[in-house]
Amino acid sequence: MPETADGWSYANNWRIAAFFLGLAMILLGIGSLAVFAFGDDAGMAGLSLLAIATYLLVFSVLVFVPRIARRGSVSFSLFSRRSVEDAEKAVVGAIEAVGRAPRVEMARSRSNHPPRVVTADGIVTRFRIEISRAGPGSVDGGVWTEIVQSVASTDADAARTLRERVNEQLARLPRAEE
Repeated sequence: MPETADGWSYANNWRIAAFFLGLAMILLGIGSLAVFAFGDDAGMAGLSLLAIATYLLVFSVLVFVPRIARRGSVSFSLFSRRSVEDAEKAVVGAIEAVGRAPRVEMARSRSNHPPRVVTADGIVTRFRIEISRAGPGSVDGGVWTEIVQSVASTDADAARTLRERVNEQLARLPRAEE
């Protein structure tokens, strides 16, 4: 995922899923054509292509469909060493700074620390705040908190403004060590 200058990583989840699903469909087509056109002579090659295509198809459905459901088709993510509560305060402060009333909901999860979803009326984008198992570097005894912004393609400028405000709010919060 490309990282922008402000630390947010961009992911077009729908494009990634479409690529893998498209590749699976192409391999399914080539494998089927090979088997039907050349018969037993191309049977092993066609079967190999069909097996790879089936793997890609199952992989795409199991990995990318839940990711699209959780993050949306386009998302930005930021890893922070702050607590989930601090990240929530930063996101709520950013939404309040643009004059909206934020709503914080606890998402359904099997985790001991369920993710929080922050939304507001009049803002198309939503934020998901959760503890991450992996971050961009070593943790040194702490945890990484991931802030994920799901963006609608019609709201790119407002979404960028919200990301900038979240960065400002995170910078204003006191560090845990202080």
